[in-house]
Amino acid sequence: MKIALATTIALVAAKDKKVPPRHPLQRLNKLNVFYNNFFDEMVGLGHMKQGEADRRKGRAEDFMGKMEAAFNRPNCGYYDDSKHGGPDPNPELKENGKPRNRRTADNEEDLHEATHEWCAAEMSDNYMVGGEFSSENFAECCHFDSAYCNGMQAPRSGSKKAYDRLSDITSLKWKQITTGTRKWAQRYINNCHGQRKNKHASNRARKMYKNVNDKYFQ
Repeated sequence: MKIALATTIALVAAKDKKVPPRHPLQRLNKLNVFYNNFFDEMVGLGHMKQGEADRRKGRAEDFMGKMEAAFNRPNCGYYDDSKHGGPDPNPELKENGKPRNRRTADNEEDLHEATHEWCAAEMSDNYMVGGEFSSENFAECCHFDSAYCNGMQAPRSGSKKAYDRLSDITSLKWKQITTGTRKWAQRYINNCHGQRKNKHASNRARKMYKNVNDKYFQ
């Protein structure tokens, strides 16, 4: 009984010390900063003209704004006090408990395949998201399939600013930013019809990545 009581006290203490996850809109704002910094860097390196960089900044800001608006719509955005803050464990149900349109078996298979794809990308990026090692993403992929653990341990993030902790390789940095964007959509606005049924936001993030990657890094 004493051992059980001590264990309970330890668990409560650990829970009290737990730092709550960053709010999704804070994460989204940081992604917007990353986009601006990245395109400024592309100009500074001589890879991109200022006019093109400004246009791409505008498109990214518009995209972030639309995702913020989606998150703020009733019965659309999702955020809780769980370890990851999302996604909704029951996206097929509305807040009132009534069912949304049911997913087909094909959609479930697509979701499983997408998780494999995302975890493979996360592992290749050393689980760096938004300039920081994401212990949440590492744990999620490791739990999904132990092959993604690969004996890896979380490194210290250090005292650098978030953007400076992204990869030194410009092409990989771009992948990290757009992967972070895609994951944000999958986690926090998966209840929105367009994302849940057609993956609109995820597909737009992929298209942004491909447009820049194919033009500058192939």
